[in-house]
Amino acid sequence: MRWLSPEYRRERLWIGLVLGFFIWGIPLLLFVYVLVDMPSFERLENPKQDLASVAFSADGKILGTFYHSSDRVRVPASEIPDVVKKALIAIEDRRFYDHAGIDPIGIGAAAFSFLTGKRRGGSTITQQLARNLYDEVGVERSLWRKLKEMIVAIYLEYRYSKEEILAMYLNTVPFGGVTYGIQVASRYYFGKDVQELNLSEAALLIGLLKGPSYYSPYRYPQRALSRRNVVIDMMEEAGFISAKQAIEAKKQPLGVGSAPYKASQSQGIAPYFREYLRLWLLNWARDRGYDLYRDGLQIYTTIDSRLQMHAESAVVQHLRSFQPVFDRELRAHPLPWVEDTSIIWRAMRRSERYNVLKAAGVPEPEIIKQFHQPVPMRVFTWQPPGYIDTILTPWDSLVYYLRFLEVGLVTLDPHTGEVKAWVGGINHTFFKYDHVIQAKRQVGSTFKPFVYTAAMDNGYSPCYEELNVPVEIPVRVDGRDTVWSPRNADREIGGKVSLKKALALSLNIITARLMKALGPEVVISYTRRMGIQSDLEAVYALGLGVCDLTLMELTSAYGCFPTLGIWREPLFIREIRDRRGNLIESFSGTSRRALSEQTAYMMVEMLRWVTIAGTAGELRWRYGLNQLDIGGKTGTTQQHADGWFIGFTPDYVTGVWVGTADRAVHFHSLQNGQGARMAMPIWGLYMKAAYADTTLKLDKKRRILPPPGFRLPDCQPSQTEQPQENSSLQDYLR
Repeated sequence: MRWLSPEYRRERLWIGLVLGFFIWGIPLLLFVYVLVDMPSFERLENPKQDLASVAFSADGKILGTFYHSSDRVRVPASEIPDVVKKALIAIEDRRFYDHAGIDPIGIGAAAFSFLTGKRRGGSTITQQLARNLYDEVGVERSLWRKLKEMIVAIYLEYRYSKEEILAMYLNTVPFGGVTYGIQVASRYYFGKDVQELNLSEAALLIGLLKGPSYYSPYRYPQRALSRRNVVIDMMEEAGFISAKQAIEAKKQPLGVGSAPYKASQSQGIAPYFREYLRLWLLNWARDRGYDLYRDGLQIYTTIDSRLQMHAESAVVQHLRSFQPVFDRELRAHPLPWVEDTSIIWRAMRRSERYNVLKAAGVPEPEIIKQFHQPVPMRVFTWQPPGYIDTILTPWDSLVYYLRFLEVGLVTLDPHTGEVKAWVGGINHTFFKYDHVIQAKRQVGSTFKPFVYTAAMDNGYSPCYEELNVPVEIPVRVDGRDTVWSPRNADREIGGKVSLKKALALSLNIITARLMKALGPEVVISYTRRMGIQSDLEAVYALGLGVCDLTLMELTSAYGCFPTLGIWREPLFIREIRDRRGNLIESFSGTSRRALSEQTAYMMVEMLRWVTIAGTAGELRWRYGLNQLDIGGKTGTTQQHADGWFIGFTPDYVTGVWVGTADRAVHFHSLQNGQGARMAMPIWGLYMKAAYADTTLKLDKKRRILPPPGFRLPDCQPSQTEQPQENSSLQDYLR
């Protein structure tokens, strides 16, 4: 029989081989061909994209991003609202949860549409993610690209959960320009984080994915509105929302502002802190081989966004009303820059414009000429919207800015060293100089607690009485012998005063007598233990605060009081992670015992007294802080150039400074130019808001307790110590 013959068997074998080749060989070769041009498995496991680094607050809010050419921020699936995910699935891939990366029904529908002349996509969300993640997949319309896309999609489905795929997709899709990812888009279009998006806003953003330029809500609002409503309708059709929800959502306006919320280092909360953080991170990243702007680092800071907002609000509330007080005083006297033109010249040489031109090699005569040429510019004002567009010479703008009171504020948790709030100036757009960490200003009477600390630790008691009579201390100034004999601000003398009362009333004479008894070197040794690092000259006048310190180091030193003697290094970052969330480095800061518990607690009690019957007595009743355990010290420098208040509660220590950029521009009266008027109101407004904020869960009744077994001396006031005998105190309390 023929079918048993060798020839027939060979013929059948060849036919089988040919059929097998066509059935299995060609697809296999095709697969291998596609695979050669595929992303490597290493690339599949670690998709590399430029990703902005993100700074988070301690309470989980995004403070800011650091990026180069494109702003991409990755947020985890848990932080993307369901309404966003449902909008995406409704419009892009209704069977997303039912397929394994490839949707046969969708492919069939796309093929049918193509044959009938209606082009529609058949790619799943996972396939689109494959294109977004890997350049090797390509974007051209071809069979090869489609095959590569399918293979990568299957792998992604195998490697990641559905929720992770949705998050990766939403984190990588473009929303127009350099805006990538749902978080950045949410900030760009609505000025809010993705977690805060409502149904209408989510539908608008997802609708933009079809064509960010074509459906731009700024250029084509009607198109954007129509597209948004299509997404809402699709969500209703898919059963994700009710008909009532759809109707209500479509009634909403687009919700975008008149212009995009453009990212700027000066916008958002804590801009001065973010700039300091950025410069620190650049050095940190360079030393460890990271790119801050491309590697998607996750930086977890210590800043509390709630405290930060309360601090910034207090600054605006006080200085917006206090600036006119300063303006009236300036106008009532010869203007300082008219009497002393060197003030303007100093301002010019401090300006960014001058330093840029100088660095470019422009001769100074040419720079001066340019400073006298009118140019369009935007200048700061306290009146809404916060700026004025005008035409001024840069020289005139210097004069304009010389009159503004500026500010520095920093809050630390003294028990951990963590920086909780940081306000470096009144407006980062117009005033870049940071008065928390860059500026060193004369500290005035806020230095006195260091003198009293040294005294308490060397045998003195808060009850110890000192003569309130001027003392003459021989000193040598500029190569000649002279006598230093300070007077009290109120000029009153006579009798004996307890140290507790002397600090409360900030009496210069008593401080000078303590400095003479202790010696400047002893006092300096205590400041070093308490964290002061700036150079201090060993002179007796140091006790009255003639030194220049940063607000950060001064505030940190005061943290030794509520902690009963422990100094902790200021800490502004908790940890840094890579783009995948892996820990790179964590931070804890250093600490040391600076004072004995007994000495620290005696100072707590003395500084409490400052806020009860001293220069800060107004603090408690004006701002409703009677229940709160507070202590602190006001400070006013020579010619009222600087106003200070450093205060603490059981939870926080906060320092506030107010002054102008140039010390020669200052208040003329002590009434307005003292720290109790310039700086202390900001502290009061800030603490009032913080302790009223129920989300912070701060206990108003919590107190700083004495060390076990320690009892404060019971000072029995003598007749000379009665508050009514000090007319300046009574005037102040009235």
